[in-house]
Amino acid sequence: MRSRLRGGGPPGDGRAMRSVLVAIVLAGCAGAPPRAAPSASASSTAPAPPPRPWAELDHQERAAHMARHVLPVAGDLFRGWQPERYRDFSCETCHGEEAASRGFAMPSPSLVALYPTGSIGQRALVARNPDAAAFMFRQVLPAMRTMVGGAEYDPATHTGFSCYSCHPRAADDDPLSQPAP
Repeated sequence: MRSRLRGGGPPGDGRAMRSVLVAIVLAGCAGAPPRAAPSASASSTAPAPPPRPWAELDHQERAAHMARHVLPVAGDLFRGWQPERYRDFSCETCHGEEAASRGFAMPSPSLVALYPTGSIGQRALVARNPDAAAFMFRQVLPAMRTMVGGAEYDPATHTGFSCYSCHPRAADDDPLSQPAP
């Protein structure tokens, strides 16, 4: 359980990135927004939606949009937040090293699995990483939603762009997925 909360794995395996993304995703799935995020430098590129609905784009069109719009904006956001950690921001930062073999499909199994809103695991991750959670919830999540043309998440129907659009969901039978007391 400890490795899941911290991103686990040996040094250099993306553990720090996973921890940040987990906290951010969890915060985005939480009911109440976390405290203010550290300021990140403004992106030189504003988030741009895709030319058509994402589902209608073929692989080449998606790749072109990601290269022209998503990678520059996401890179600027992450480098603005933690310049040293994300100086080498690339497709693999989010999609993982095995991205090409998976057709760059998301959610990415290389990212930390996130726990449901209000669960023991979700609350622990947000408590350990409040600044990262705020950064992801307030900056990354809305920018990504715009750039892939996703609908705002609707908690009543569990549809729309959410943390789980990029991160896998923790198993329901995981003890940390249980509601927090």
